[in-house]
Amino acid sequence: MTTLPLSGTAPLRAVDPRPASAEDGVEESVHVFAGNLVGVLTQPPGGTRARAALVLLNAGLTHRMGPFRLYVQMARVLAAQGFTVFRFDQSGLGDSALSTQVTAGRVMAETTAAMDLVTSLTGVREFVLGGLCSGANDAFNIAPADARVAGLLLLDGVGYRTPGYHLRHYLPRLLRPASIWGYFRRRLGPPRDTPPPELDDFSDFPTRAEAARRLEALDARGVQALLLYTGGVGDYYNHRSQARACFGAVMRSPGMATDYWPECDHTFYLRAHREKLFHAVSQWMLARFGA
Repeated sequence: MTTLPLSGTAPLRAVDPRPASAEDGVEESVHVFAGNLVGVLTQPPGGTRARAALVLLNAGLTHRMGPFRLYVQMARVLAAQGFTVFRFDQSGLGDSALSTQVTAGRVMAETTAAMDLVTSLTGVREFVLGGLCSGANDAFNIAPADARVAGLLLLDGVGYRTPGYHLRHYLPRLLRPASIWGYFRRRLGPPRDTPPPELDDFSDFPTRAEAARRLEALDARGVQALLLYTGGVGDYYNHRSQARACFGAVMRSPGMATDYWPECDHTFYLRAHREKLFHAVSQWMLARFGA
């Protein structure tokens, strides 16, 4: 397991984390494909100089620009480093019309079509799949079925509460009298019909055992993975070492990188947090998939 900043890699050139502008020479083009899907291809000046392209998947119901244009800015930063990035709307989201083919494999089929398009336009045949929240979950579900997936960028993606999580979550509360009183008041008060929902209740996570097996199989295939968690998922993840407790020995592999940034919110809303994210992702992409 590697925690960011990456260690044990060759020195990397300085990365400018600011979003690229038109003056940087980054090229962007809009494409309609697979009948009803709309996506934007962001390419570096002079064409792709890296062996893998990044495909960003929708974060929840958010348009392909990402929350507060997160994906737009990330795509331009990475393109300035030599990477092709494709961000597209799945059917029924953003500018993509709702598909008449409502099947369990729809997201996989649409992502496959997106990779096919990028290959036809650029010649790149290896891909990093990823995104934020449900985009990370979709990437994690698709990767085992497509050998072209060489990397995963999982932002606030798959994770599970562990004994260490519960200890870190509850122990500070036990030291506060107000928290103890609130606990007993809830226990002794009228019972709730249902507990309030939490973030991972809306996530498409496999079982913990299946997630660990999936990571092991992907690692054996040579897939590189970056699992990055923020304070926005504190209801199921709260420490930088929790990935090892969740997934076991596979997280010791050099192909697995992870970190926990409790100061960042789920959408990386603050500029400083975005710059930190873009720098980390650029370093990871350059080290794993650079020319």
